[in-house]
Amino acid sequence: MLALVALAALPPISLTGPQDLTRYDLTRNLALHGSIEVSPRLFDRSVYHGRSYSDKAPGMSFLAVPAFELERALGIARRTGEWKPEGDWSLWLMRLLTSGVLFLGAVFVVGRLGEAIVPGTGAVTAALFGTATLAAPLGPTFFAHDATGALSIAGFALLCDGRARARLVAAGLCAGTAVLFDYQSGLIALALFAYAAWRHRRAVVWYLVGCVPPAFALGAYDWAAFGSPFHLSYRYVANAYTESQRGGFFGIGVPTRGGIEEVLFGSRGLLVWSPVCAAAALGIVLLWRRGFRAEALVSGAIAAIFVLVDAGYFLPYGGGAPGPRFLGEALPFLALGLPAALARFRLPVLALGLISIVTLTVQGLSWGVRRTLDTAYLPGKNDVMATVWFLLGAHRDLGAALVLACALASFGVAIAGSRR
Repeated sequence: MLALVALAALPPISLTGPQDLTRYDLTRNLALHGSIEVSPRLFDRSVYHGRSYSDKAPGMSFLAVPAFELERALGIARRTGEWKPEGDWSLWLMRLLTSGVLFLGAVFVVGRLGEAIVPGTGAVTAALFGTATLAAPLGPTFFAHDATGALSIAGFALLCDGRARARLVAAGLCAGTAVLFDYQSGLIALALFAYAAWRHRRAVVWYLVGCVPPAFALGAYDWAAFGSPFHLSYRYVANAYTESQRGGFFGIGVPTRGGIEEVLFGSRGLLVWSPVCAAAALGIVLLWRRGFRAEALVSGAIAAIFVLVDAGYFLPYGGGAPGPRFLGEALPFLALGLPAALARFRLPVLALGLISIVTLTVQGLSWGVRRTLDTAYLPGKNDVMATVWFLLGAHRDLGAALVLACALASFGVAIAGSRR
């Protein structure tokens, strides 16, 4: 099932975006020159004392250094922006070895947690999370949301699994590292701290010990780039969104009704393309009723907070993206409602899951090339992204068909396994 999820989610190749360029440029300069500066010609950048730096949290760029070195050894490494427009092995491999690998890790952890909640539902929960939620099209990108979600849900799983000091330290390390990848995951780290304090009492100090190394790493990077360990890159953004980014808290204001509607029901709304998430939200309530009250509270709070934060942001979809991508790191926690929902409403949840697999696959195969991404719900017949099968010589439509077939097969294998 996990292999089929990989074949369903990871083959698409979206067009190169500003976030690819700024993260890759930092990776390349780190590997080749030991420098944390980036090109002043990039769109996504921060400027401090006349020097340009990536405006993103540095975690993804750090993670990509080994992948870049591998590509250098293979002779396929490129300069920034030299990727072929129709799809490039170099760009696809960089995305696969960073976000893609951690996405599959999140699928596995979500499945194991689902099995612990309701035996017999783990495989279906993992398959739905990996093919029917926004996590799938975010997997083969350079966005940090899937990587952050994987680290955060791993930290949660470690907190659920005993009181050994090593596990608590590892949980803190995962949660703290997630912040190194995406600043807003600090909200998740705080939620996990509250959960650790409730579940482990005084031993929560070991969770905090684990948070220290990534906190020092982020502080050291910020100090070297922006003159203080407490100055984040968003403070110095220098692009077309500079003024908007300065409003509120780095662009996040009070959530509005219109913002919530856009996040959930807009042209790229979460529930439009992934209606199974509504079942997962209901499942969080059922999880509470099954006695997993602290776990339901943590998961539900994380999902709700990220919806509200995104609804208050000046750019809810974050530019070119398959949906409200800032919810990506909260999706593994929302998926923990699926086991309880499956136990109570199995056939309706499976039906919603099947619909979501089809719609999300369509969105995942089209968002990167659609010209009507912000004005229409459905893509045109020619809006088909390249896939890794296209690089191997297959027609675009055949590559898309293989992706959908693997998504449906993963769902079928998971259902068959749950019946056994």
